[in-house]
Amino acid sequence: MAVLGTGGKVRLRREAPEPTVLSPGNINLGSNAIYVRNPAFWSGDEVTINSANGLPIDSGDADSEPDCPDGHAMYYGSEWRLGSNRDHITNENDDFYSATNTDQFYMREEECGLTTSATYFIYRDQLDRVSFYTTRSASLTGATGSRVPLFKVDFGSLIIAASGTEAYNNAITECAADLGDYYFSDGQDEVTLESICDFAPDYEEPAADTAEYDNADFEPRYYINAGEEAAVWRVQCDLSQWTLNLNAPEVDTTAIGERFGEAVKSVVSGGGTMDFVVERESYTGNEDPTTLMRLLLLTEKGCRTDAQFWMIDNRTAVDTLLPGDLYYDTEILITSVAINTRAGDIIAGSMNFVTVGEIALRMGTN
Repeated sequence: MAVLGTGGKVRLRREAPEPTVLSPGNINLGSNAIYVRNPAFWSGDEVTINSANGLPIDSGDADSEPDCPDGHAMYYGSEWRLGSNRDHITNENDDFYSATNTDQFYMREEECGLTTSATYFIYRDQLDRVSFYTTRSASLTGATGSRVPLFKVDFGSLIIAASGTEAYNNAITECAADLGDYYFSDGQDEVTLESICDFAPDYEEPAADTAEYDNADFEPRYYINAGEEAAVWRVQCDLSQWTLNLNAPEVDTTAIGERFGEAVKSVVSGGGTMDFVVERESYTGNEDPTTLMRLLLLTEKGCRTDAQFWMIDNRTAVDTLLPGDLYYDTEILITSVAINTRAGDIIAGSMNFVTVGEIALRMGTN
């Protein structure tokens, strides 16, 4: 059965990217950004950043210092930022100790503040450097003047994760505190959170505890797609048409000696295509076609997406026509993308997908 999308729409809900742990060496002051290799984080995404030692940002108080008291330098020439407690050191010949007894020797929370968690929108540049913004519209344009300033301080380790439900964000915050003495190797500047904070166990007995080294009762930390409140549905824009093909092949179960055939349905599966115009645009509640192009390049966490193929949207009852909606609800994987650059024509693309898991036909007013 082929379902053609004339007059319909497609709504997508991305799988959440896997939370990633970054080291202080990832910060690039020249671009006011932090290097992130994980390709599942895209421009416009809302993320939370967490570090138990404090974040390399200034929360906006009057001290103009990053809110990471233990991450400041103590001597001139360090790669870390010298704080206001060491402002008497401007070159290598200056005295290590201040001549004023009232000056603080160590940078403390009282001097710079302490912020361990914050939520921003991100912009990812062509060199995989991620910068932070306070609004989604600003993050999509990537304007350098609107970026949240970053500072070179030793925050130890920083978790960047998709912003989700309150329970999910709290679990990420707990995990940031549990990183403890986890260190990066010399050849590694980025790891996934899964290697540090595991999922809850499958067994029922004994019950998982919340004590140190036994806190296994957290909800899965990077699965935030369950429920309507946990992820954002967006309409896929600039589609010229879509096709959804569904089939349920038969399996012959005829016994030997039977005069007439017998069969049962096999696995229900599906696939299809979407044709689109290649463009980068900013929409409210919508996505441009680059979403489809980027999904193909993901091979691990984040490569799947929930999809709804709408044929009737909130129709009012007229004569024999029934009110409400009509759409297919499933999960898809992008398997191929083709881009057409024919001379004198618009740049257009076509992608193929396959369905994964249950395929449901939804209808009605609720």
